Amino acid sequence: MILNQTASLAEGEKPWGAIEYSGGGILWFAAPLGEKADLYLSGGISARYDGEEWKPLPELYHTSFTVNPVPAIRFEIGRVPWGESSSLVCAGLFDGISSGFTLGGGRLSAGVFYTGLLYKKAANINLSTYDYLDYSDSGKYFASRRLVASIGWQAESIFDTGGDLLLNGLCQIDLNDTDETVHSQYLEAKFTMPLGISFNTVYGAVFELAEEAGKDPYAAFALSAELQWLLPGALPDMFRVSGRFSSGAWAPGQGPFIPVTGTAQGKILRPILSGTALAEAAYTVRLARAFSAAVSTAYYFRTDKITYTAADMDYSSESPFIGAEIYGGFTWSPFSEIVFSLGGGVFLPQTGKVFADNAKLKYRLEAALGISL
Repeated sequence: MILNQTASLAEGEKPWGAIEYSGGGILWFAAPLGEKADLYLSGGISARYDGEEWKPLPELYHTSFTVNPVPAIRFEIGRVPWGESSSLVCAGLFDGISSGFTLGGGRLSAGVFYTGLLYKKAANINLSTYDYLDYSDSGKYFASRRLVASIGWQAESIFDTGGDLLLNGLCQIDLNDTDETVHSQYLEAKFTMPLGISFNTVYGAVFELAEEAGKDPYAAFALSAELQWLLPGALPDMFRVSGRFSSGAWAPGQGPFIPVTGTAQGKILRPILSGTALAEAAYTVRLARAFSAAVSTAYYFRTDKITYTAADMDYSSESPFIGAEIYGGFTWSPFSEIVFSLGGGVFLPQTGKVFADNAKLKYRLEAALGISL
């Protein structure tokens, strides 16, 4: 059994800010089914407080049946953790079947998934106005109903360089009962290349074709790059710089990049990668066996004037500069069964030109405790 507790304090309408708390337990069970199959079950219930009321939330987590008929072939059926190669389009738990096949010097993967039985705030699927309205409706539990299919290829140490290349094709089909359907297809690539023993680079690119009901299809794209540096010295530490860029609504036939799952970018402002860009630098260090710390700074941009919105924006501004944030935190794990983390930071709207002159500083403080029994 795993017990999780999370509490956060952020800016809000009330003088003391917005308080959120969630606490719950996760039960899990794992067992081999013969020599070529495994069963894994997990689920739980949590209580959430959003500053107004307490809400019980039952949820099924990773629950799947895995079979390896031969060493080179693997199937997993159920609610499985899954994400495409670049992590720019989607990631999380999905209901369906994933498979992997080792072929020569590479690995072929494929999967088909349905999203309509997931909890909406865990899935975070918001591709249309219909999705956003359902997401904001406190009386609705399930995520947007969509079919997601993917096929990918991974080649390791291509051309004897030590670099890995991952290629993916993905599509999502809107199954919601609405006239505002949004279908999308994605072609993507991810390339990793070590530079000696201390440096590693990661590059990602996604091309999207989106089809919104009542509109002409349009193209979009997203890019990412990251440099990781394992610093010399006695302490195990790493410095990382990264950037992500997504297209905006620039011209007819071209539009904002829309990922399937709206993964938050950054720590405080946390926009999704749609009509936005982000440059980030981070440093992590393990100061002792049980104690590690991290600090980061990021700057946000918008790549068009309409996709990114916020309540206290200056809507007359045409500037691409949103602003900067600073974040720091630590993790303490005295035993493998106990993990405590504390982190916080601020976003400074006056470091950009998108927010109104009187926009308030945005902050977030979060503490989490996990105990495995």
